[in-house]
Amino acid sequence: MKIALITPCYYPFVRGNAVTVRRIERNLVSRGCEVEVFSLDTVTAEDALKKIRSFNPDILHAFHAYFGGRTARLIAESLGKPYIITLTGTDVYEALQDARSEETILSLKAAGSVVAFHANIVSRLVEGLPELAGKTCVISQGVEIPGSCYFHHDEFRPEEAEKVILLPAGIRPVKNVAFALPLLARLHDQGARLYFVLIGPILNRGYASEVLAELEKCAFAHYFGEVGHHAIGWFYEHADIVLNTSSFEGGMANSVLEAMAFGKAVLASNIEGNRSVIMDGVTGLLYHGEAEFSDKLEKLMEDEALRKKLGDNARDLVVNNFPLEKEAASYVNLYEKILGRSACS
Repeated sequence: MKIALITPCYYPFVRGNAVTVRRIERNLVSRGCEVEVFSLDTVTAEDALKKIRSFNPDILHAFHAYFGGRTARLIAESLGKPYIITLTGTDVYEALQDARSEETILSLKAAGSVVAFHANIVSRLVEGLPELAGKTCVISQGVEIPGSCYFHHDEFRPEEAEKVILLPAGIRPVKNVAFALPLLARLHDQGARLYFVLIGPILNRGYASEVLAELEKCAFAHYFGEVGHHAIGWFYEHADIVLNTSSFEGGMANSVLEAMAFGKAVLASNIEGNRSVIMDGVTGLLYHGEAEFSDKLEKLMEDEALRKKLGDNARDLVVNNFPLEKEAASYVNLYEKILGRSACS
């Protein structure tokens, strides 16, 4: 089976979409499929059409209903091939609500199937577009443990008594990384021994300039830039607490799943995507608003037993429910269903 993956981005490696696409690509190949990735951050839709025509796939698989979906729809119409869409977050929460909605809806309606990472995303989608109910399905993300071997960041120097608080996120408004800084500063001023680490690519320069300007005012806060997926595990290993401050997620965030796989205590915003994997007080902690964030973070910093309990439960959840093999097999089964085939060959 020949599969063309159409993605909004393939670089940087640590962007959520890039991590997801690369993981699925590798595991489809391991199952004997022939896969080519066409990234819209490096080629135009016209160039993608030429290259995909030459590749001659059996099926197209788009990521993001607007960015990947509209390109897949046009190419599929030209080639007479079916396509599916995997929802990634901003398509459901933004593109369906703004000026892109018409194109997004057209792409969703023409797709052979629409995949979400969790049932809550399906519910949100079909609430507004009930005609899609028959073609949506849930395929949970697999978790690939990031690398950490032979890596060390020389400027990473927390004192022994300091708790390392890690926020892995691309710097753009939806990740809401600015939310945490004044609250961490307040805790620090009150005597909390903390060492805050922000890692991730700059994806919105205006927003990033504001965040980094505020961060420079805080001696306890450190930005280590974009960290490759081969090395990000080192930061997870050295973290005591991992944060997710997103305004929304398209299901389950890769960074949250990865932190959980490392057995780390996660404090995350109380949004649909985070609730899909974090049960408050069991596999992590959820917060709503500034006061709850501060109270729960302080509790995590002070209570090592709580951090261990949440981290152990989180690791068990990920290991038992998000295996790579299940994700890849589910996509292959979906391709075969749409194509009417019985084997990936």
